[in-house]
Amino acid sequence: MPVTTFNTLPAETMAALGFLFLLMIYIVFSLILHYHWKNYATDAKVSKLTIWAYFAITVPLILVMGLMTLIIY
Repeated sequence: MPVTTFNTLPAETMAALGFLFLLMIYIVFSLILHYHWKNYATDAKVSKLTIWAYFAITVPLILVMGLMTLIIY
């Protein structure tokens, strides 16, 4: 009989927790980035275009990550 037993979480649970952790980091990063773009931008038009491009690229990536997590889960 082994001296210690190590219980691990299932891979599905780890994938879901990992996705939620990355989602929280993404939200905090996006809020900070949006704040700095809004308050410290020199050109409002370029800043607005950059924000739209950022979200247009990152939101689909987050959705794909979420779908992949659901497929695993």
